[in-house]
Amino acid sequence: VLAYTKVRVDGKQSDYSVIQTEYDFGSQSSYYVSLGTNLNQTSLYLGVYGSMKVTDYHQGTIFEIIQ
Repeated sequence: VLAYTKVRVDGKQSDYSVIQTEYDFGSQSSYYVSLGTNLNQTSLYLGVYGSMKVTDYHQGTIFEIIQ
């Protein structure tokens, strides 16, 4: 399970939201990395991969998280 929260300008805590990836890696570990946002920062791109080696092809996917 992944979760995220937005920064509030008033310094108070904000609620978090859960991201359900539903990508099955079985018993294997998965590695997540933020790939950045689009220009107006309404979408976040998150990469998930089943190997620490980037030369192990076709073992992951990219998620677009939309605001």
